[in-house]
Amino acid sequence: MNKHLAGTIELYERNKLNLQELITWHLCHGVVICDKHSFALCYYSDSNNPEEAREHHDSNTLFVTICTGNMRNALAKFVPDFDYISFQRDFKQSPHVRVYDILKFYKKLK
Repeated sequence: MNKHLAGTIELYERNKLNLQELITWHLCHGVVICDKHSFALCYYSDSNNPEEAREHHDSNTLFVTICTGNMRNALAKFVPDFDYISFQRDFKQSPHVRVYDILKFYKKLK
């Protein structure tokens, strides 16, 4: 099994959250990345309301629900298409939504 997906499953089970439902939603409305480098769930949104999903053509922000493993690899293809990246750190007890310039954020990733 992909180690990044396995870690995500364990994290969601430990926090009693339904990962299967979240993956299904992202398959229908967003992006699911699962390869040897990373696992990520993302969706398209707008920087003024990043928690609301939008159609790709009507978005300027990539909202990252979860990204494990090599974030640089997982997010590389999105940098040219979006102005912003957004996320929350619920698992780290810091639930406020963050919005950053995606290019500046990406350049800081190793």
